[in-house]
Amino acid sequence: MRISRWLAAIPVALLSTPALAHGGHVHADANPWTLWQLSPEILLGLVVAGLIYWRGSRHGLVDERWRIAAFFGGLLALFIALISPVERLADHIFAVHQVEHMLLRTVAPMLLFLSRPQAALVRGLPNGVSRFFAGSGWLRKVLDVLRFPPVATVLFLLASYFWMLPHFHDMAILDEPIHYMWHISLLVTGLIFFSVIFDRRTAPQGPGLGTRLGMFVFAALGNILLGAFLTFKTVPLYDAYIALGHMWHVSMLTDEQTGGIIMWIPGTMMFAVSAILVIHRWGSEEDRVTARRLRTGREMTAASAGANRTLAFGLAGFALVLLAIVFSVVAMIDHPHSKAHDFGAAGQMWG
Repeated sequence: MRISRWLAAIPVALLSTPALAHGGHVHADANPWTLWQLSPEILLGLVVAGLIYWRGSRHGLVDERWRIAAFFGGLLALFIALISPVERLADHIFAVHQVEHMLLRTVAPMLLFLSRPQAALVRGLPNGVSRFFAGSGWLRKVLDVLRFPPVATVLFLLASYFWMLPHFHDMAILDEPIHYMWHISLLVTGLIFFSVIFDRRTAPQGPGLGTRLGMFVFAALGNILLGAFLTFKTVPLYDAYIALGHMWHVSMLTDEQTGGIIMWIPGTMMFAVSAILVIHRWGSEEDRVTARRLRTGREMTAASAGANRTLAFGLAGFALVLLAIVFSVVAMIDHPHSKAHDFGAAGQMWG
């Protein structure tokens, strides 16, 4: 019941508005700082989400300032993605579009759930709304399915890959309702993914450390593969940016390759940062358990010792996987011509 209440509270505060932004036609030489997308419904949604959280946090449920800062940092990421000039530029520059999507699907959800907003959001909702979600057993079952780690990871990657298919990508750029669906799908799958990653419960009630790190690895590999494909391809794939007016006087191929690098390197770094935060929190929890046992004079049990071994093996395994990813990236960079040819041929088939 608690899971359904707090996870449902976030769509109530955020989902109704933050994806509903879409820029119009822009002159190629327009000043970017004049291109604000002042959408009242989005601003209202962000303000409502902030007020709900603030109201709940005043009741002593949020006692760490960094958590409050993380939540409002997530709202700020949504503001930058959907209100600032980033939103309107994204329809005219592929590379900027990748920055916007990184904010929507990774940065904002990561910060929102890093803050552990569950209790504050539920407490901040009106009593009638809270009781509705508390009694929604069907909603809890749906969320349990969506938050099953393999399902959450596949949905997270699928939303990104699907909208990068040229046909659907161009359709979403040119059609405003479909564009809204695009943003909503990225935000919702990001929220689901990071709600699992930063679940404060440990095994067996919540996902174990190995499961969370495995989710990171698959998400990072998916990001690397798609980013590398866009970086090394030799033909442009997307026509909608030209139809709306391509900006900044760069070729579409260069623009798309730059977008691939943004998805590949900064996008993947976001997963690495999240993984480090998860490992740090997991280790801190282990330290608290150990200190509590020492204060009470209790000996370390086999279960707690096993948990420490699991943490150690998890860290070692994750380090090895990251090392393998780094070597694969370096190998691709060392052979740009052969890789560009391979990706270019695949790009022609994909387009």
